[in-house]
Amino acid sequence: MASGDTLLIFLPQNSEPPSANFAAFDLRAGHPILSFDDTTQEIAIFTAILPRHYAGGGITVYVHFCISAVLGTVGFDSAMERIGDQQQDIDSDSFATAKTITAVTVPGTAGLVDIVNVAHTNGAEIDSIAVGEAFRFRLRRDVANDTATGDAQVVAIELKET
Repeated sequence: MASGDTLLIFLPQNSEPPSANFAAFDLRAGHPILSFDDTTQEIAIFTAILPRHYAGGGITVYVHFCISAVLGTVGFDSAMERIGDQQQDIDSDSFATAKTITAVTVPGTAGLVDIVNVAHTNGAEIDSIAVGEAFRFRLRRDVANDTATGDAQVVAIELKET
């Protein structure tokens, strides 16, 4: 496969909520969403296996979200954790340093989906995940740096080879 190919898609129903501060599963007009609070940094976690067609480039994360607010900005951060073959004791977390998805101005109409992204380079930024290894992906709302009121509602997340 080539650069630019989709590696994985995470949907709200695939989220594995942590024990606290998790993004809540909900529906918006029948669409499954994960709701991220505007004052508490909530988290969504997804487990996957890095596809064998991954060619070793970086991974760009695309977050598809909407919000009820029509003013302000929304931002997220994302991180990955290699589970691998005898790499991670799953009794603890060991996510790589989070990459900030710069806060963007929300659409002027409530419910319109916007797409934001951030690139993770291969190596430390993806926690050195190897092809065929299990890993976890974490998404958090960046409540310290965004200004929109109300829940940011994630519709889907795409991981694409850079």
